[in-house]
Amino acid sequence: MSAKKTTSGAAPAPVSPSPSPAPASAPEAGESASWLDGQDPQKRLWGKVILGAVWLYVAALWLLALDQTFHWGIFGPKVPPLP
Repeated sequence: MSAKKTTSGAAPAPVSPSPSPAPASAPEAGESASWLDGQDPQKRLWGKVILGAVWLYVAALWLLALDQTFHWGIFGPKVPPLP
């Protein structure tokens, strides 16, 4: 084998685990985990409105992509009208 054994009398010092500090992002007793779960009803309402708007936007994009892929004609006629 290529590994050589060390014959020195000194043994390596054992490594002691350092105490892990508490995570800085952990919420304290008075804080909530998210601003959506906070005590302010105005922020919760705005968060729900923004989440709903983003959800509708993404759903419309998916529907547009499906419409263009399968030629359903949801967002307009399949072919332009003849003159």
